[in-house]
Amino acid sequence: MTALARPDARTIAQAARWAAQLDSEKATLRQRQACETWCAEHPSHRLAFERMRGVSARFEQLGSIERDALKRAIKQRDLNRNRLAVMTVSLGAAVLLGWMASQNLTLRALTPDHGTLAGQQQSLALADGSTLVLDTASKLDVDLNARRRTVTLFEGQVLATVAPDRSRPFVVRSRQGQATALGTAFLVRSDATQTLVTVIESKVRVCPRTRGACLDLTAGQRARVTTDAAVRLTPVSPAAAIAWTKGWLEVDDRPMAEVLEELNRYRARPVRYDPRAGAKVRLTGSYPLTDTDRAVEAIALSTGLRLTRSTTGEIRLSN
Repeated sequence: MTALARPDARTIAQAARWAAQLDSEKATLRQRQACETWCAEHPSHRLAFERMRGVSARFEQLGSIERDALKRAIKQRDLNRNRLAVMTVSLGAAVLLGWMASQNLTLRALTPDHGTLAGQQQSLALADGSTLVLDTASKLDVDLNARRRTVTLFEGQVLATVAPDRSRPFVVRSRQGQATALGTAFLVRSDATQTLVTVIESKVRVCPRTRGACLDLTAGQRARVTTDAAVRLTPVSPAAAIAWTKGWLEVDDRPMAEVLEELNRYRARPVRYDPRAGAKVRLTGSYPLTDTDRAVEAIALSTGLRLTRSTTGEIRLSN
């Protein structure tokens, strides 16, 4: 998504008002036609309105964690009562969620610009000439403006191949910190507790979100980032690090438990296994991510573990 299509605060406010009006059973045909006219005026109008309506539907499906996050976010903000007054009670907290989304990563992740499901991957060509490859179960936003190119990774993994532009830094942000491209290609993986950055080509500067020193990494180097520290990790082969973009998981002397958990990211039904055996057995090899059943069969064959399938299709490895 380009900066031209990203809704600003005023557009979001108007979209919230339209969503509130049309959510009511008393909405008139004239109101609906006026809303459609407004949406047609600019792509950002329709995007904001669809997000407001989508947020309303998603709010009903939120789990306790997301609802608690919403409550905390609302308490932290000094919302203007006059603005709230124009929103109908029927839309309620869903509209507040839309307002808070631009400020809170947990809430923004509910309506990402781009995302993949388990087992999916997606390639994106950005307007500046850069490319992104999203791994399985990943969510992110893209914001390209005149001063900076920012990718916000909510969860999952992304490979960024960056087009040169010294006037506009290319930054990948996460909950824990950010990685700024000083060259061409790097990999960022993020979850709720940490972010892993691996440099594929040239250099990347990694900085924790709150405090702690930044690190400059070169090809093959990687770092673990938490909110207050960035720590160097053992270097890896750049080719092996991005093998997933070709549909393969490259493993070099890793615990079986780690390998199975990685494969489970691509599966609707996770592989079950004995944690004790998973910690002791180590694996080396190449495993297909497009056919994880075959990958698990190969692991069972090489380790001597017994593979069983339940009537529901669940796979289990055991001694």
